[in-house]
Amino acid sequence: MRKNRALLAAAAFSIIIGLSFMFVKISLTYEGQLLILAQRFTFAFLGVLLFLAIKPIHLRLGRREVLIVAVISLFYPIIFFSSQILGLDQTTVTEAGIIQAIAPAITVLLASIFLKEQVRKVQGIGIVFSIAGVVFLQLMNSSGGYDFHLIGNLLIIVSILATAIWQVMSRSATKSIAPIQITIYIMFIGFLFFNAVYFINGGSAEEYIGSLTEIPYLLSILFLGVLSTFGTSLLSIYAVSKLPVIQVSVFNNVATLITILSGVLILSEPFHYYHIIGAAVIIFGVILVNVKKKIKYKKAA
Repeated sequence: MRKNRALLAAAAFSIIIGLSFMFVKISLTYEGQLLILAQRFTFAFLGVLLFLAIKPIHLRLGRREVLIVAVISLFYPIIFFSSQILGLDQTTVTEAGIIQAIAPAITVLLASIFLKEQVRKVQGIGIVFSIAGVVFLQLMNSSGGYDFHLIGNLLIIVSILATAIWQVMSRSATKSIAPIQITIYIMFIGFLFFNAVYFINGGSAEEYIGSLTEIPYLLSILFLGVLSTFGTSLLSIYAVSKLPVIQVSVFNNVATLITILSGVLILSEPFHYYHIIGAAVIIFGVILVNVKKKIKYKKAA
């Protein structure tokens, strides 16, 4: 039962993440990056407060646990959300979604190094394929006469690295800290950090409140704050606390597909033939990374 709940949590996490790229892109048509991040975490923190009002949680942690949470917060939310929104401002949702497909490969690599989760030869080959697919996309973009989104795509890769590190660290941290405790603390840190950055850089309360009168923007921020920030943090940390990080990472395939479809079908972004080739190479690599062990190993056990 716990395994099924963790699998459902991982699936829900990936679906929300897949849609979040589109909502970030929509919000960027209305306001700047700093305001979006500040408001996103304000709504995320309001979601935390509502959650605590319904179900009070013991939040006291020791010094060691506080340090662990602080380090996790550096990668997620600070580095992850900063690099993601900066990247999406300089690339398309479609390309970001395709690049997102390398996340499982990176997660598997880090899990093998830091969590000692076994990586088989076929998974190593898959990692190479995934990276090769991303390189191919960038070479085609630069040589085909289309817009070259090198900086934007590199920032998306940074956000993927931050996600992988966060999941690996969370897997280890949940041995001594409850998933909900980690989630609440990183939401609070994100709320303080991004709002402080916004106001220090000249942001005004009038702009902060006035921007929320635009209904499409408000709906985007609500989705990004409550579901895509607070919701996915809780779902992801819960999933990796119950399942191996390598197993959870396979659900990034769902996020990749939804991101690409939302960019092409809803935002009407261009989709070229080389996107199909690059996506196929990346996803083939991801499949290799997550291929199951041969049955003979199970029999030997």
